[in-house]
Amino acid sequence: MATIENPSEAMRLVRHGDAATGAQAAALFALANGLVGVEGLIDERADRPCAYLPDAYVSRPIAYHESFPGYASATDTRVPCPSPVLLRLHIDGEPVDFGGADLVETESALDFATGQLRRLSRWRLAGGRTLEIAVDRIVPLAGGACVASRIRLRPIDFGGAVEVRLTYGVEGMGAGGAEVDDPRISARLRPVWTTISPLPGDPSTVTRFAQDAVELAYRQHVAAPAAEVADEGAGHVVRGTLVAGGTLTIDRVVALASARGRPVGPAVFDDAATDFDAIAEGQNAAVEALWDSAAFAIDGDDALTQALRFDLFQLHQSASRDPDHSIGAKGLTGEGYEGHYFWDAETFMLPVLALQAPAKARTLLAYRIGKLDRARAHARALGHARGALYPWRTIAGDECSSHYPTGSAQYHINGDIAYALALYVAATGDEAFRLRAAEMLFETARMWIEIGAFDARRGGAFCIHGVTGPDEYSALVDNDFYTNAIARRHLGYAAETADWLRARGDLGALADAIGLDENEIATWRKAADAMWLPVDAVLGINPQDDAFLGRPELPGLKSPVHDGPLLMIYHPMILFRHQVAKQGNVVQAMAMDLVSMPVSQQRRNLDYYGRVTTHDSTLSSVSFAIAAARLGDETAALDFMRECAFVDLEDRHGNTSHGLHMAALAGSWLVLAQGWGGLRLDGRVPAFAPTLPSAWQGYRFRLQWRGSVIELAVHAAGCTYRLLSGAPLDILDHGRSLRVGAAPSTLARPTVKGAIFDLDGVLTDTAEDHYQAWQALADTYGFAFDRAVNERLKGVDRAGSLRLILDQAGAAIDAEAFDAMLAEKNALYRARLADYSPANLFAGVTGLFAELRAAGLKIGLASASRNAGDVVRLLGIADQFDFVADAGAVAQGKPAPDIFLACADGMGLAPNQCVGIEDAQAGISAIHAAGMVAIGIGSEEALPDADLHVPAIGELTLGQILSTEQEAAARGRLSIRTGKVEDMPC
Repeated sequence: MATIENPSEAMRLVRHGDAATGAQAAALFALANGLVGVEGLIDERADRPCAYLPDAYVSRPIAYHESFPGYASATDTRVPCPSPVLLRLHIDGEPVDFGGADLVETESALDFATGQLRRLSRWRLAGGRTLEIAVDRIVPLAGGACVASRIRLRPIDFGGAVEVRLTYGVEGMGAGGAEVDDPRISARLRPVWTTISPLPGDPSTVTRFAQDAVELAYRQHVAAPAAEVADEGAGHVVRGTLVAGGTLTIDRVVALASARGRPVGPAVFDDAATDFDAIAEGQNAAVEALWDSAAFAIDGDDALTQALRFDLFQLHQSASRDPDHSIGAKGLTGEGYEGHYFWDAETFMLPVLALQAPAKARTLLAYRIGKLDRARAHARALGHARGALYPWRTIAGDECSSHYPTGSAQYHINGDIAYALALYVAATGDEAFRLRAAEMLFETARMWIEIGAFDARRGGAFCIHGVTGPDEYSALVDNDFYTNAIARRHLGYAAETADWLRARGDLGALADAIGLDENEIATWRKAADAMWLPVDAVLGINPQDDAFLGRPELPGLKSPVHDGPLLMIYHPMILFRHQVAKQGNVVQAMAMDLVSMPVSQQRRNLDYYGRVTTHDSTLSSVSFAIAAARLGDETAALDFMRECAFVDLEDRHGNTSHGLHMAALAGSWLVLAQGWGGLRLDGRVPAFAPTLPSAWQGYRFRLQWRGSVIELAVHAAGCTYRLLSGAPLDILDHGRSLRVGAAPSTLARPTVKGAIFDLDGVLTDTAEDHYQAWQALADTYGFAFDRAVNERLKGVDRAGSLRLILDQAGAAIDAEAFDAMLAEKNALYRARLADYSPANLFAGVTGLFAELRAAGLKIGLASASRNAGDVVRLLGIADQFDFVADAGAVAQGKPAPDIFLACADGMGLAPNQCVGIEDAQAGISAIHAAGMVAIGIGSEEALPDADLHVPAIGELTLGQILSTEQEAAARGRLSIRTGKVEDMPC
């Protein structure tokens, strides 16, 4: 792992020698502002195109030997633009050949606090002369498309006349060697820029270039107080004198603009900045504002802190400020993936921006809205009669992938955009934008009904067919888990938005415009409710798709690391036929909170898919880190976190030279906030469940929510919340409500990790069914029995109840008949259970269970009934439990603690980490005897020993569960009460 000797360097990235000048450094030291990016080349060797402008892309036809309807017809390719930082020197009339000179020393330093790249090179020139070149470079975060440089030439041991030619690098470049076969880069295009004639009225400081449909205009301003400056062709020349030990300073500011199919208008430069000092001042203010909302630190790992600061800074640099564009997979730092925009812009990058710089998140969504007509056209090309389908990879809005099984088949992109929209609106409260985006939301929601159907063989479940999820090693599958999960979220949000618009009176006009009716909206809601998201009965995991678990595993998958991802080694069909994942779709859905499942099931999913996932995608480490952190797997979580945080700083995938992995860089912060901080954004307010890995002493991070900025400082005892700006903010901490205001608020970290529920009287009411079964048995055998007698059976088990009935009737039977009657009563009772359904579940249980799962608590069932498993299955909550205790396997029933102890053990928890919820005194006594906090569902008179009384399960909250546990701990935990109490009934 990388280390930092001086912690103050955590705000800078510094490299020396070859590490400051190589291909990897060109990406690491790139500067950008969403409107332009420039690679981190050293100026005296910046002779090749190295700048990136969003509109500087060409469209090239895709040739097929066999083509079918709907195939992508062309691909967009972003083209590197002429270098705006090249300088050439002539000393005493002779050109300096920096290709042949000896680079004695060089340093590049990217300062995250000032937003400047500072670099210094010391050259040994012909004749043994030593020249030092230092450059400060800025691409202003809040400015226009501009690259500003302050150049300082310092001859160490010589003097002479100097000419500094500040021109533009257009020397050819192109792919070669092994890169030709790398699908991550092979479509790169050799830039061939032609200098074209100026437009009438162009000042001499403007230079124009063209390639294909792209036209560029660069306007350069140069200032050198101690030298003469003159225009000269494509650039400027500075003539002056070098004095040994002295410094010649030159300020160079290049404004850049691009256009497609037309010339760049001269007016584009009217407001362009020209003064380096003013640009630097503005950059300081912009960077300070950035860290005001995004500052963080990790106490105990300076190297990781530095890595995450680099990652965040680069993300914000490349974030688009042009609504006609999104963020490429490589941002504006390199040519990888042809500059295309993918689904990861919405799922990895936008969430960070929404919480730190919401205006940038809005821009990404505005881009999608602007491309809605292209998405409609794409849907028609693929044979859909209605709706819109966004392309998997694109720039202009059309599909650019020539391999539809792993490209256009990724319908999840529609859901990813809807997910991002919902997150942005929740984080900002921007209802005006929600209204503007509604048409896009509805048109994309239609696609799920186009490709899915209600399957009668699966109980009417909604199934989605023939798609590819984010895991491109499984293509054209049915019921891809991630796709189904994101579709459910999308359909639910679309229906909710329709209701919201209807209440505002804004639905009618939009519905008429796109032909939307109430039946279609109802179908969305029905499909969301019935979405097929199964659990494998044998493995207890979510299958990645219908066929995944039945495929053989790929031989040698865990052998020594291959040279590159498997997609560069195997034919796609080999990968499609095996149980191997590029990235885990199920784990991705877990990390994005698209699904709610028991903690034990999350653990099984993480373990299983960790075994068959190659992590060939840099996105994979993000989702695995978040899931592992939430589950308390510190080692795995930190390893995965370092994988995404250092992916480019250490060139872990061997292709940083193609550009930085923007989604992985964004993901490193998501791991901090959503993994360790437990941040969830799927509720009414931000919910946190901060944990602290033992390797750290603490950490802190900030985020913005509805105009307020708060900071979390996580320490050994818990978490301190602080409002930095804006109005007080309501949040949840481990399910406990908290209003973060002017005064810091500290909450201790709960120790409870599990909640154990009784069944009858807590989650549902089977008392009437027990009575009717006993009544039917009594009627059959002529025993006197009524409700008054039934009252005497409360708290008595099945055998004891029959003895009371027989005593009441004055009847005596032999043991064989007694056992037969017990079996008969149980059969009568079970027959009544056949009519049970989720409607018999008490109100509030589903919501409470969701809160418990969101907080990472395990859920257990400790019922004395041997029919409990069948009852919870009929209630529709069988899959909500991490463990269901077997009443027949414990030695003693309640009030003995056996069943609660067995349940805690089955969940892998200590008794004092659990809270029990009961409605009977015997159960309360059993919970206390087990050493747990007891919550009573009922009155204090009926349950005097309970630590908390709640009238009904629907009024119990996660916050009450956690607070009751802490209050009990504060008073010395529990008193053990095991007084004589009648046995519980079966």
